[in-house]
Amino acid sequence: MEKRNDIFGGLARTQEERILLAQVADKAETCRERSYLTYTKFLDMHEAALAARLLHTLGSIRARFWGGYADAERKLLFFLPDWMEELPAEDEDCPITAIRCLRNKGDALSHRDYLGSLMGLGLRRDGIGDILVGEHGADIIVYKEIAPYLLTNYAKAGRKSLHVEEIPIGRIIVPEEKVTMLRDTVASMRLDSITASMFRMSRAKAADAIRAGKVFVNQQECLRTDQEVREKDRITLRGTGRGEVDEILGESKKGRIVVSLKRFG
Repeated sequence: MEKRNDIFGGLARTQEERILLAQVADKAETCRERSYLTYTKFLDMHEAALAARLLHTLGSIRARFWGGYADAERKLLFFLPDWMEELPAEDEDCPITAIRCLRNKGDALSHRDYLGSLMGLGLRRDGIGDILVGEHGADIIVYKEIAPYLLTNYAKAGRKSLHVEEIPIGRIIVPEEKVTMLRDTVASMRLDSITASMFRMSRAKAADAIRAGKVFVNQQECLRTDQEVREKDRITLRGTGRGEVDEILGESKKGRIVVSLKRFG
């Protein structure tokens, strides 16, 4: 127990993070001792990064992150027993499913509308994965055990009516991201500099966000303000948005780097 506490203390910055690490470690231990599949709640990008650091510290654990599709931001962490080769992606043992919410043609609903209405039903955020908003409405990834409740009780988002049905994970519609192109000059390809340019903020605020664990490069949390960013790297600022380094275009007359950036959403 003392060794575990030492590990948690070295990785966690808050009591909430220590609790999360303990829960992850318990899932891993249950899988090892009882030889059956275990899994966590839905983890956001910061929680997943914290859990990944714990896995690296513990070593020799068969674990997989998966949130229903390749680029999911909210994921479960699965622990696989020795006899299991792959995750049960769509069979009866799969713990997640998808709820399709069809809205009326003239209604406009945002991610915030869907999330707020789900919270209004008394659901926990860690029971819900990504909310994929599209032209039809939204596909929402959830724990399979709460799907029957949603099918019975989830009829509105805001004041707009919804038709709700369960669909296999393989049928979810991942919407194409709207792209805004930006062009700027930066002093260097440091993460704090690119983050500041991409999200239109001061470099000092960008550095604060990085040190606070709010910035991710290719879905990996990065706490180093001086990490070099390359072409096609995707940067996420938690709570703000996502972008990509499209192209390095050369140098300006003043010796600064000219970059082309994409903002999604």
